[in-house]
Amino acid sequence: MPSTKLNPDQLKAVTYTDGPLLILAGPGSGKTFTITEKVVDLTEKGLSPEKILALTFSEKAAGEMQERIENKIGVGSGITVSTFHSFCNDLIREFSLYLGINQNAKLISKEHSHVWGIKNIDSFGFQNLAIPTQPYDLITSLLEGVSQLKDHLVFPEELAEYAGRKLEDDSMDEGERDVLLKLSDLARFYEHYQKYKSENGFLDYDDMISMACNLLETNDVVRNMVRSRYDYVLVDEFQDTNFAQLFLVHLIADGNNLTCVADDDQCIYRFRGAYLANIEQLQEYYHTLEKIPLEKNYRSSSQIVQLSQQLIENNPQRQEKKLTAHNGEKSEVKVVKAPDDVSEAEWVADEITKMINEGVQPGEIFILTRKRADGKKFSESLKQRMVPVEFVGSLQLNRFPVVREAMAYLHVVADPFNNGIAFAKILSREGVSEHNLQKINLQALKISRDDSDTGDGIYSVLLYHLDELDISQKDLIRSIVSRLNELIEYKKSHLPSDTVKHLLSEKTDLYRTQLQEDTLSSRRNISILNSLVTTVEDLELVDGGSELKTVVEDLELVFGLDLDEGVSSDEDTVKVMTIHQSKGKEAKVVFVCDMATRHLPLTYRRKAFTVPKELSKGRQREVDEKVLHLEEERRLAYVAMTRAKEELYLVFPEKYEGNKRKVSPSEFLAQLEYTSNPLIEYLEAEQFERNSEVEEVSPLMKKRDEYLRMLSMYSKQGQLKQALESLVVLAQLREIEAEGNLAAFDAKDFLQVNPKEPKELEDLIDNNIPPLVDPNMRFSASKIKTYQDCQLKFKYGTVLNIPTPQKAYFQVGTDVHSVYEQLSKMDMKGESIDITTASKLLDEIWDPTAYPSRTQEQQEHGKMKQMLDFWFRFEADNPNETVAVEEFFDLDLNGAHFGGVIDRIDRTPEGEYIVIDYKTGKTTLPKNKLKDDVQIALYCLAVKEMYGKLPIKAGLLYVNPDVQELRMMDVDEERIEAVVDGINAVVARVLRDDFEVDGEPNCYFCDFKGICEWWEGE
Repeated sequence: MPSTKLNPDQLKAVTYTDGPLLILAGPGSGKTFTITEKVVDLTEKGLSPEKILALTFSEKAAGEMQERIENKIGVGSGITVSTFHSFCNDLIREFSLYLGINQNAKLISKEHSHVWGIKNIDSFGFQNLAIPTQPYDLITSLLEGVSQLKDHLVFPEELAEYAGRKLEDDSMDEGERDVLLKLSDLARFYEHYQKYKSENGFLDYDDMISMACNLLETNDVVRNMVRSRYDYVLVDEFQDTNFAQLFLVHLIADGNNLTCVADDDQCIYRFRGAYLANIEQLQEYYHTLEKIPLEKNYRSSSQIVQLSQQLIENNPQRQEKKLTAHNGEKSEVKVVKAPDDVSEAEWVADEITKMINEGVQPGEIFILTRKRADGKKFSESLKQRMVPVEFVGSLQLNRFPVVREAMAYLHVVADPFNNGIAFAKILSREGVSEHNLQKINLQALKISRDDSDTGDGIYSVLLYHLDELDISQKDLIRSIVSRLNELIEYKKSHLPSDTVKHLLSEKTDLYRTQLQEDTLSSRRNISILNSLVTTVEDLELVDGGSELKTVVEDLELVFGLDLDEGVSSDEDTVKVMTIHQSKGKEAKVVFVCDMATRHLPLTYRRKAFTVPKELSKGRQREVDEKVLHLEEERRLAYVAMTRAKEELYLVFPEKYEGNKRKVSPSEFLAQLEYTSNPLIEYLEAEQFERNSEVEEVSPLMKKRDEYLRMLSMYSKQGQLKQALESLVVLAQLREIEAEGNLAAFDAKDFLQVNPKEPKELEDLIDNNIPPLVDPNMRFSASKIKTYQDCQLKFKYGTVLNIPTPQKAYFQVGTDVHSVYEQLSKMDMKGESIDITTASKLLDEIWDPTAYPSRTQEQQEHGKMKQMLDFWFRFEADNPNETVAVEEFFDLDLNGAHFGGVIDRIDRTPEGEYIVIDYKTGKTTLPKNKLKDDVQIALYCLAVKEMYGKLPIKAGLLYVNPDVQELRMMDVDEERIEAVVDGINAVVARVLRDDFEVDGEPNCYFCDFKGICEWWEGE
């Protein structure tokens, strides 16, 4: 008998078995309870649990559904509760002979697919797509395009035929033709990708659904066999199905035995292929489809239910639902306007702090944003107030310190002759001092200059020249090198994955330490290291098998991919997450933040590839993509609002930091008439002012200052145990500042230190520690710029001389400068030059092997030709005479030595000088910033030194085909002097060994991320 707790709508849905059923379940309407009771009702009516199939989307959802059902009908009942992918995976393996695939076909990851695509980019025969220097994003777009096509069950030959046929029409405009040409390239990629997987016995996730559909559609025997297994089929979250999944349901359910549960207002996965018209399509498949809405909301207050309904009613062609709140009325929804995004974050943090002080548990509060990046400021503001907070984000392997440590060892084992950064990480991790590291690197630099076969020279120094160096810790260094050599030998006769396991388990303490600690943090680290091993096992299969060096290179290619979407923990912390991550969750209090233009809704961006409507399966709405995008953004706002049980805040700033212009509030707020709606209490937050007084009242700052004073006091008084305890507390406060809680803090790990050796201790006592920086260091414009950008980058590269890998994309700049130099010198001598001369010079120095792919090499060569054409056009209009190219200079600024090379110096007919610096990149420097440019200032001073007067103009000649312009400034002696003052200040800091980071350095492309203490702290 159905539960007496069912309301009339739920009871009707549970007991209905007269045909296909669609349950329209609004937020908080007891959907899972209803599904569970329906299964119970079916079994009580005599249906065997083994004949029931329940399909959902995530493993977590499937597990929760199975648990709830088995709590009612008993464990081991035989009911099949599965994800779509898992169900299809079992199906295609069971009937693999019908599909012509290996029963043990290996499922490959997105990492594998990306690596294969990047490494085989020349084989696809692209005729229209440009290959960027870093083709990662292009491969991502192509794989996403293939995924969309599979969602619609469109095969490569269909796409190729469609594009070819359409291109025969000469009347189409250039925009349409460009789209079709790119689709032709997508079809080529798609065909190669399918062939690669077929020939190697691989499958990807999309193959599971499309192969299962193809099998069931084309094989009556198999379809009837599968249908006979299930007397009833239930589908949860039906609104999130794509066409292929919908078609699969149609193939396995005869119509009379089907219940789908959906809320079209919560369809928020169009970017993954969720099929908007699936409910209409379901009605076409099953004409007798019964719809039963669940309209009683048991989660939210009446104000929240009514206001969210007002918003979503702006979307057209919805399934009608009249939701009411079971919990009655509470407080009004609060809409809060803040002067700027900093004030927004501070106001929200203050409000949450008050709530927690009044008894609300942190875990009962959500902060939701459309973009993950928007959530960071709220997390930081809460940390400053010592409020436990969790910033739920996507996980990337290389964001974990334990993985960066493992990768350092792997890089050295894979290629010990060219991994100076990795060696620095290992030596530093195992206790080698910076001074010893500096001496090793300097010796390596000398060796590598004398003998290029030694790579960067580090490994040669450690193997053969260690005794020649005046350093301590030689025994420690020898033991490190000995273990690395054992691994280098081991890799020669073992798979890359076996080498990784051996490294983690036997030759380092990476696994052992985590196992011994057995903390929340160490358990997470073990899981992350396991993911690293799994990824290596997958990548070693690319193109038939790879050696360790190749696999390590491939790992670096795909480290930007997310492991998963990030799942919030069960810790009692405020959760800061995206709206997508909040789906299926609820909280007592919800803040939906950054409800401003371009943030919610996001600005529409066209995908690189979309499925042509002519090839799309099922019903299609004849609506512009921008309209569909806005409707989905409105559904996202609706989902965010309906997570709240008691209190809902909709917050927006008037302005974003760094932007001069104000932003408009979200159009969704305008649709709710937020300043006059009786369901809303409208508030305005005060401007937050950054000053020292504000920082003093921060509890975190107070505690940090207090314990710093205690640490100083105890140290001076000789109370070392108390000083150590204060130091641990300071580390804990830093962890709260960085992570928002102490869940991952491990005091034992923090207290692992490397005591100084006797000789080092003696030097310390005698104050014999030399400075890291050579007082006679030779400076340059690039060194000053590097220091200004990031002080630690300067330390690692210029002071410690840690070798970095060579960059292939520098080749174009090098070659352009070389050809321009030769052309100018020939012209200065009066020799005849033309584009043929230039092309010949280019061909003489061109090195195709410097580029990762043949296709990219051809494209870059074409760009170079355009740069040469531009040079001749520039020269034709240039009234001035070139008097020097690649001119070396040597300057003395306040006792510091500066050197460099000026690309070009021209002389005007009036005898004045002009400095020109060639730029081959696409990024340009605004004209108003030229006057502050260090390089330009030094070049101007050098000209004055060489020619007796400052140039009248100086600037940059951009030669990239996408830019191509001369950007000049009038030289102002006072401005030059101001820049020199800044240069002198940098020099002074450098000579004091001052490498404390100020500002926010851009770490994305930095070679030293793996060893950088600042980046690890971030």
